[in-house]
Amino acid sequence: MKVLTFCLKFLLTVALGGAALAGSLALLGPASRPLTHATTPIGKLELTINAPPARSLIYDRNGSLVSTLATEDRSPVRLRDIPQVLINAVISIEDRKFYEHHGVDWGGTTRALFKNVDAGAISQGGSTITQQLVKNTFSVGRKRDLTTKAREAVLAINLEKQLSKSQILVDYLNLVYFGNGAYGVQAAAERYFPFTPLVKLNLPQAALLAGLIQSPEALNPAKHPGAAARRRSQVLDAMVANGKITAPEAKLSKSVPLPTTLSYPHSASLDYYMDEVKNILLTDDPTVQGDPAEALGASQQVRSTAVYRGGLKIYTAYDPTVQFEATAAMNAELPQNTQFTASLVVIDNADGGVRAIANGRTFAQMQFDPATEGPGRQAGSSFKVFTLAAALSRGYTANDSVSTSPLHWRLDQGSGKGSFYDLGGGGDDCGGDVISLSRAVARSDNCAFVRTELSLGPGHFGADGVGAVIQMAKAMGINTSSFNPSVVSTTLGTQGVHPLDMAEAYSVLPNEGILKRATFVTKIVDRNGHTIYQAPTSGTRVLDANVARTETKMLTGVLRSGTAASSLGNFPRPAAGKTGTTDHNQDAWFVGYTPQYTAAVWMGNPLGEVPMTNVNGITVFGATFPAHIWRHFMEDVTGPLPVVDFAQPDDTLFNHSRFISELGRRTSYVPSGYPSRTVPVTTPSTVATTPTSKRTTKTTVPHSPPPTRKPTPTTVHGKKNGKGP
Repeated sequence: MKVLTFCLKFLLTVALGGAALAGSLALLGPASRPLTHATTPIGKLELTINAPPARSLIYDRNGSLVSTLATEDRSPVRLRDIPQVLINAVISIEDRKFYEHHGVDWGGTTRALFKNVDAGAISQGGSTITQQLVKNTFSVGRKRDLTTKAREAVLAINLEKQLSKSQILVDYLNLVYFGNGAYGVQAAAERYFPFTPLVKLNLPQAALLAGLIQSPEALNPAKHPGAAARRRSQVLDAMVANGKITAPEAKLSKSVPLPTTLSYPHSASLDYYMDEVKNILLTDDPTVQGDPAEALGASQQVRSTAVYRGGLKIYTAYDPTVQFEATAAMNAELPQNTQFTASLVVIDNADGGVRAIANGRTFAQMQFDPATEGPGRQAGSSFKVFTLAAALSRGYTANDSVSTSPLHWRLDQGSGKGSFYDLGGGGDDCGGDVISLSRAVARSDNCAFVRTELSLGPGHFGADGVGAVIQMAKAMGINTSSFNPSVVSTTLGTQGVHPLDMAEAYSVLPNEGILKRATFVTKIVDRNGHTIYQAPTSGTRVLDANVARTETKMLTGVLRSGTAASSLGNFPRPAAGKTGTTDHNQDAWFVGYTPQYTAAVWMGNPLGEVPMTNVNGITVFGATFPAHIWRHFMEDVTGPLPVVDFAQPDDTLFNHSRFISELGRRTSYVPSGYPSRTVPVTTPSTVATTPTSKRTTKTTVPHSPPPTRKPTPTTVHGKKNGKGP
């Protein structure tokens, strides 16, 4: 009587469920695991069945898969890509009457009712594949009671009226969980049989996978081989009973060894490059029109769903060969077991693609990436390229003369010490002579470059010419949003930048004045094959071509006879660049380029400004370890490439010379001691803060917070960074 009452109650619930379903389904909410097909009307309710969550794939520039992003590791496949032996195994053990019933196997359900009556509820037993599909779509997290089971039966019946058996079967096989993070048959084949393509699975392999569906963790062949073997035997026996295989075939398959290890072929340890890719995909940069995140959605939640569940194909500029060379150079040249590290960013001049990021510490050791995040570091004299670009753009020439004598510059009407900017003496890298602008950049003379900066004002860019330098840096790709336009020593690199920005900006020069934005993500294709994002392929002209060529010609002197000559004087192919070292040797840079690649190298302590005065027995300058890293990398990466020279400037456009002073550019020499011009701005005694880059916020993984540092004071009285070497 108890069994009969229970069965009648269930059948009555099913019978009444069809009429009441529209109201009751409102409690189920949206599908938590959407599937692949369109809309099924049930009464007044439309049941929407969408595509299942799928992993997104990340490719390198050669189209090779390098990593995946997923909350559920699933790669949906078509029914024709699933071997028949696997289909037979699943149907035999899970739903042998799949092609006969209309959503519910009433005989199997009745048997399950009798088996579970003592529990007072309906278990999973007796469920058809269609019912399991409905359960895994609309009943996730719901209590397994009579009402839920009845609803699932009604939904299964209606679903079979709308979809074919093939559609239901492929949805189920793509959705079901096989344990160890594998969702769907494709991921399951990769996890347990990595050397066998899905379509090539054999009988014992198919039987094992089909058996896992019942209880994936308890039947894990790597942890519970005995239970897995018994379950595989049950599947093989069911296939014999269902007429899909012979008894001898089953016997032979039962003797095949089980897999003992698991494979995750598409997973990759997180590194700095892939972490930046994730950050770019999830964080919309309001300063950039049409960035990848914008194409993925208006909110971070929408973007995250697209990235981790949307089955995207994400193509990047990453080059594993270039990455190998960059990492090898870093490991070979950077001193180990010190508190200092270095960062190398590589850009391909042809398209702006960021080919590699290498740091002196692994991602596991330090998640903070100085190449792209944090408040930036002072660039030292490597920032002088922007002053030079601004000057050349205003008609200055490589042959212009400039005094390198100590500089005494009035800042306001007061007479106190804070009313003047003093530079010179005490190792300030001021020669005290008169030299050409070309020689000034080669030896990185501070007094010469501050004079050149000041000579660019007054004007609409800024009273002291500082604004002109900042404007040029911004045009060439530097994030200057937090730069202080009143800091006279800006040309000496006293405001913070990132290696990525510096590499992007320097690449304007070998590209003859064209800015090609540093690109990580080149294309995004959705799961339907539609391209939803394509990185721009054309650049923007920010410098006259002859200006860029002239500056490149001048910067080759830095390597041949200037501050980098000790490390790069015999570099075997055309190259140009600039060293940079800050006060107390706290930051050291070398940023340089060949016609093919631009690379920026920074070295310092990632946690703050710490003097590098005794690193492996030497004091660190831009011409030491940073230049050594740059050389090692650039020789290796360009070695297989043909030797190409830089385009030469039209020197007839710059064949005149003038004298550069604080007061401007003049036709004749002005001796030292000329009157200072009063500037209607007050330079603060210290730089307030280093700028916050557009790349400062990481949203993809829990990171250590960016280090908090007190910026190095840049006074208006004494030396102001920008050491030459």
